[in-house]
Amino acid sequence: MQPQRNLGAVVWMVGAAAAFSLLVVCVRELSASLPTPEILFFRCLFTMALLVPWAVRAGRDALRIRRPWPNLLRGVSTFAAMTMWFHAIGIVPLADAVAIQSAYPLFTILLAMLLFAERPGIRRWLATLAGFAGVLVIVRPGFVEVGLPTAMLLGAALCYAVSNVCVKTMADTESPTRMVFTVNALLLAFSAVPTALMWVTPALDALPWIALLAGSGFAAHMCLTRALATGEAGTVMPFDFLRLPFAALGGLMLYGEVPDVWTVAGGILVFASATYIAMREARPGR
Repeated sequence: MQPQRNLGAVVWMVGAAAAFSLLVVCVRELSASLPTPEILFFRCLFTMALLVPWAVRAGRDALRIRRPWPNLLRGVSTFAAMTMWFHAIGIVPLADAVAIQSAYPLFTILLAMLLFAERPGIRRWLATLAGFAGVLVIVRPGFVEVGLPTAMLLGAALCYAVSNVCVKTMADTESPTRMVFTVNALLLAFSAVPTALMWVTPALDALPWIALLAGSGFAAHMCLTRALATGEAGTVMPFDFLRLPFAALGGLMLYGEVPDVWTVAGGILVFASATYIAMREARPGR
């Protein structure tokens, strides 16, 4: 049964990677005219609007939070991650931003190894370390200046990993839809105050991007939550690296951004290690 559940979870994760890549393009477009907290606020506001019909049909019992503290921790960590992530997207090339931020599945795998009853073998450890080596190739600390945007991307990666672990710990008591509703409600509340203080009225040509931002954000988090809730972290997280080629293609087609050799080499190393881990996890009786 678990291999079948993992296969379905992988499909959800591929969908999440595609939706997240579309979200990155939307954030880049909006960052030229709107402050970061406002972009996050609109993303959460429209996503909540999509979730309200489900909440009305589901009723009060379906929305009852059974584990408030993990939900709160997920909300705080996701807010910190998205704030840093959105700000950096407007500064660095899309492929670089996604490649650096892609360290978060590696952090998630390590946290899952420590917190859950998974016994990784030496090959899986080596593959995970190879993935981190790929991130170092992209960042190149000591060879190029690691500026604030890079530090924010790595900080966002760690915060996203904490959020994902929270999802895993709540999978038995909270439904995926309830978790998506709760985290978006918290994000909306957290982003409302800075948005009010920094408000900029969006131009008409920004409205389609705001709508697309909301739709892609909703789809991404719904797919990610279902993937983590139904599959093993070590199996599904490697496929999240598909966001790298998706984002690179978007950056090339829309902004003429050509990834440098270090980004490509590091991304290939990260993706190869992730693919190996996924293949090992999918083997029965591994």
